Amino acid sequence: MNTRSLLTTLITALFAGPWTAIHAQCVQQFSLGPDTVFCAGNTVLLSASAGFQSYAWSTGSTATSITVGTANTYSCTVTDFGTSGELVVNGDFSAGSTGFSSDYVPGYGGTYGLLSGAGTYATSTSPQLTHVNFANFGDHTAGPGNMLVVNGAQIPGQNIWCQTVIVQPNTDYAFSAWLATAVSESPAQMVFTVNGIVVGDPLLAPFGTGQWLNFYGIWNSGSATSATICISNQNSADSGNDFALDDISFAPFCTYTDEIIVSIQADPQPDLGDDVQVCEGVPVALDATTPNADLYVWQNGSASALFDPVVSGIYWVDVTENGCTTRDSVEVTFETQPTVELGPDQERCVGDPVVLNAFFPGAGYEWQDGSTGSTLTINGTGIYSVTVDLNNCSATDAVSFLYQPLPIVDLGPDTTICADTSITLDVERPGGSYIWDNGESIAQRTISAETTYWVEVTESGCTSRDSLELGIIPLPFVDLGPDLLLCKGLSATLDAYGPGLTYLWSSGDTTAELAITEEDLYQVTVTNSCGQMEDSVTVTQDQCDCPVFVPNGFTPDDDGVNEGFRPVFDCPIEMYMFRVFDRWGGLVWASEDPRESWNGGGNDPNGTASGIYAWMLEIRPKTVNERSLRTLFGHVMLLR
Repeated sequence: MNTRSLLTTLITALFAGPWTAIHAQCVQQFSLGPDTVFCAGNTVLLSASAGFQSYAWSTGSTATSITVGTANTYSCTVTDFGTSGELVVNGDFSAGSTGFSSDYVPGYGGTYGLLSGAGTYATSTSPQLTHVNFANFGDHTAGPGNMLVVNGAQIPGQNIWCQTVIVQPNTDYAFSAWLATAVSESPAQMVFTVNGIVVGDPLLAPFGTGQWLNFYGIWNSGSATSATICISNQNSADSGNDFALDDISFAPFCTYTDEIIVSIQADPQPDLGDDVQVCEGVPVALDATTPNADLYVWQNGSASALFDPVVSGIYWVDVTENGCTTRDSVEVTFETQPTVELGPDQERCVGDPVVLNAFFPGAGYEWQDGSTGSTLTINGTGIYSVTVDLNNCSATDAVSFLYQPLPIVDLGPDTTICADTSITLDVERPGGSYIWDNGESIAQRTISAETTYWVEVTESGCTSRDSLELGIIPLPFVDLGPDLLLCKGLSATLDAYGPGLTYLWSSGDTTAELAITEEDLYQVTVTNSCGQMEDSVTVTQDQCDCPVFVPNGFTPDDDGVNEGFRPVFDCPIEMYMFRVFDRWGGLVWASEDPRESWNGGGNDPNGTASGIYAWMLEIRPKTVNERSLRTLFGHVMLLR
């Protein structure tokens, strides 16, 4: 709770009951300080003393200070409540339940604590310490101090707290107090009176517990010389109606006014003149002389009214008169003799442009062709010159260029050749040098591989490049495989496919594949732009009463399942040969024993890798219808 400095003479004793106090009225000193002067274009901060309850400046501001930028007389009126003399004794209850009278009685205890009965009060640091059902919270200032805790009575209008103080006639007084709810049910309703007259509006306690709510009212004493200030409760509820009061105050409401005159000091007016632009070597004198000036300060610290610049730049001076400072500046530019250098005469190749650059800051340009840019792009033989001008200072330069033609090199269009042929590229030129993509430096080159070829030819230091992409057409190729035994009633397909080929079978068919069902000699001719090739196969038929089953995969991984690979048949045979080949046609394994299985081994002591392998079976069965040699082909997948 608030603890005010009571600059008062207390006429009372510290005991329960009505107290009476007297205090000096509105004796505070208030001043805005001496009149002030500030420089034009600036501002000044005007401040009133802190600690007053309100501030009213002549500008309309209500802050403790204002910033002004114009000459005028400024005033401020402040209101003082409390700092000029607090009249309430023990308004923060730091002295306990003393210094006031009440229609209620001090708490006498009971089932719920000290304030078990209605119409009782006690001072405490928390309502819960006086009644177990009251909320637990601290005093108004959130410190460990006391508050007045009340268990409201059912009789409305009874005074909770009263105190009589001495007042000055015809004086405004501010009456203030803080109210909080201890039990949210049926909050209390406070009425504040002075000499029996209600001041301000009734104050209804909030439903939320521990939330401090302020009452504030102004009372004029008129002809009265004493004031009995009271706080009463208008709530008559038996349940709830429990609350706390804190920081009760009754003090003179004083106003004070002071004014201050603010004046403006005119700034000095230095004038360094217009910006200066001269050629190198011309003297320049800057003069900042100003009547009544007290001080000159240039950008380099010089304190004279005059300054002689020697290099281009912005020069400024601060001139001070009666504490007010003004700055002026001027840009001084010394135009130097421009320079231009186009470089030595040059010999270049056609198609290799050059940009001549004559740039000089701020200059103008005129080239031999009348153009006025700082650069000129050239790509032909000739003499090129430029004049550079800067404020009537000029410089001229010229340069000669000789352009050599590029050598002509032509490898011809991209082309293709047959796989068994080659072509010769010829780029020979008188006086030329050569470099090919493979590093050779000859004029002619014979090529036969499919790739992109390029060559650079150089003459008189100038180089040209050309390239040719060569494609290879493969020679025609066909392989119908070995002669074939075809079971009667079945069909087979002969495959002669190859990229870019055309086909002509002995049967007159022109497709890449030919389906056959009869025994015969079958012949095919395949053709492309590089020639043709023939192949044939003899197909014989058999009754095939000895069926052979050959698996398409096996897993030799030592798990006891599907470990070997061999043909399976149940007829007697006169001859048997089983071979396994890798993808390149190399023999991997062979056996003449029909009971022997391939376990995945082969020529490699570490075993063969997983993959697809070709097989060939030659078998001559001893059957009624078959005595001829049968040859079977196929593929098997080895998985590890």
